[in-house]
Amino acid sequence: MRGVISWAIAIVITLVAVFFQRSTGPSHPSKELMEVSEGSFKAVFPRSLVRPKNESSTTPLTIEIRCTPEDQEKLIGAVLYYKRYPGTYDYAPVVPTFSTDDDKLLVNAEIPVQPAAGKISYYLQLIGHQGVVVNSEHNILRFRDHVPSVILILHIMLMFFTLLFSNFTGLYTFAGNVRINPYALATIFILFAGGFILGPLVQKYAFGVWWSGWPLGGDMTDTKTLVAFITWVVAYVMNRIPCSAAGFCRWRRYLYLAAALITMAVYSIPHSTAGSEYDYQSSTVVTGNREAL
Repeated sequence: MRGVISWAIAIVITLVAVFFQRSTGPSHPSKELMEVSEGSFKAVFPRSLVRPKNESSTTPLTIEIRCTPEDQEKLIGAVLYYKRYPGTYDYAPVVPTFSTDDDKLLVNAEIPVQPAAGKISYYLQLIGHQGVVVNSEHNILRFRDHVPSVILILHIMLMFFTLLFSNFTGLYTFAGNVRINPYALATIFILFAGGFILGPLVQKYAFGVWWSGWPLGGDMTDTKTLVAFITWVVAYVMNRIPCSAAGFCRWRRYLYLAAALITMAVYSIPHSTAGSEYDYQSSTVVTGNREAL
């Protein structure tokens, strides 16, 4: 029964953490309410874009705007401004086209394709009647190459189960005299497969680099995976070595609780923070930058 309760709590904690990860981070679309000529426009701005597989020099960027048909009539046009990021480039304008999808107004613009990990800074200007102009906040959009679905899905699933087993093992330390080591070992193996086999594969497909965390770079996603892995290995080894001190033998199981808390702490860092970024000056992919996606 204690195991069932621990699993139930672990599932709830993991789902909350996953929801937090999905709704935060620099790759998650940003949302903004724009008001023009007494009309309300709820815009969703992409901050990650897959590069086209063909050799096209441009690619479509679509901004979804939720508004009523009455509010749509209050717009007479829009302009999208973009520039390479980072660097001292000038914003270039492009006039987008409009299309509708149920209650959504789709703003479609063609922008130049950037290298993998390349970024642009862009903002949308809505134009209403009588010359009313409203600009959105500036957003950073990062380009990536296509990642095979099977690799991406397996990576996401394994990282989910890593967090689930981590939470369960930490909670199970309160269950008394029960076997915890097998669950800790399962956490280590799942984390290794998801974070050190599939994770680098995703990075290689998306940005052309295998590993961009410490000590090779400043990618927080790779680095926090390494921190979690080392923490669990240390906790497992300390619980497997022969023990002569009765007090330590009784309390070392709580090293798994510490490992679970550290894992939750590092996982609370939004995914892709300080990720790969293309340096237009050196034509290379670098990591650890301020606005990485």
